Amino acid sequence: MSHHLDSPLARKDPRLNITDQYVFDDAGTTVFVVNVRTSLAGDAVPPGFHPEGRYEIKVHLDGAPTENLAFRWTFGPAGGGGGQLYQIVRLDGAAAGSDQATGVPIAGGRTGEEVTGDSGVRAWAGPALDPFFLDLRQLAAVDALVQRAEDADPLAFAAGQATDTFAGSTVHSLVLRVPQTDHDLFTGRLVRVWARTVLATDSGGWHQVGRAGLPMIWPIFRDAESEAASHANETHPGDDQANYGNAIRGAVAATVRRLGTSRRPEAYAEEVVSRLVPDSLPYRIGTPAIFGFTGFNGRRLGDNAPEVMFSLVMNRAVTTGLGSRPVGGFPYVTPAPDAPSGRPGPS
Repeated sequence: MSHHLDSPLARKDPRLNITDQYVFDDAGTTVFVVNVRTSLAGDAVPPGFHPEGRYEIKVHLDGAPTENLAFRWTFGPAGGGGGQLYQIVRLDGAAAGSDQATGVPIAGGRTGEEVTGDSGVRAWAGPALDPFFLDLRQLAAVDALVQRAEDADPLAFAAGQATDTFAGSTVHSLVLRVPQTDHDLFTGRLVRVWARTVLATDSGGWHQVGRAGLPMIWPIFRDAESEAASHANETHPGDDQANYGNAIRGAVAATVRRLGTSRRPEAYAEEVVSRLVPDSLPYRIGTPAIFGFTGFNGRRLGDNAPEVMFSLVMNRAVTTGLGSRPVGGFPYVTPAPDAPSGRPGPS
């Protein structure tokens, strides 16, 4: 999985579990896609997006250590016909990192409908087919190798032998398209992007319960049953080097040493850490997005993220044996308005 049900906290309320985020270019615009609420969580999940939560896209401009632009989605109650009402607000500067700031509304509408907002932004939200693809047996093999230093064979998943665990599953997608004429998101600017979900607390504040930047980080390096995985979802990317740098460095060095794929395991691991930490997705506005072994520059819906991440961690070519799903124009994901709220997940 990418970040599907990646911790006990994520499984507590899958509506707030971020499964993936994507950032890419399209016809003079920058597109942000955040997926939550995998149907692999099963049927016992309340419908729709969480009405007491917030879904936020955080943007760091020009290498800033903290976010200085954010887009926040809030939703009304789910249930009944006609979709779920929502609003998107923009937060600039210091407000982007503040839970108390209210922001400026830029778009709003109902789930399942295409929405046009201020300054040419377009938005869509609703249930969609999950664009992510992977045979979870391969992830189990990678975890055995990386997390537990056990003998495992992640290379046994060639075409025709791998089974897509996510075929037919659904997520709830948030799609935001911003023109490159935007005063912050202009052509050539380097940004780093991550997404988070927060839930209202009884004391009137907000508690972060999920975050995602690069794909596959939590599942590869952290036991999805551990409280450490839950805690990682509550933290800020700015703390990743101090909190997780050494653990990732050690796991990568041990893995490539065990596989014999690097003559300098520690030096290779240091290079990997420099790409994975902080856990946010780099992208240069207006350039072709590609998530690849040699570099990260955004991520398209069809990019084979597991293949890239497995190869990076092991320093050898790894195939998932699977191809991407078709991707069309706006809203880019494939809407599934009549999808069931859940289906049994893998054991």
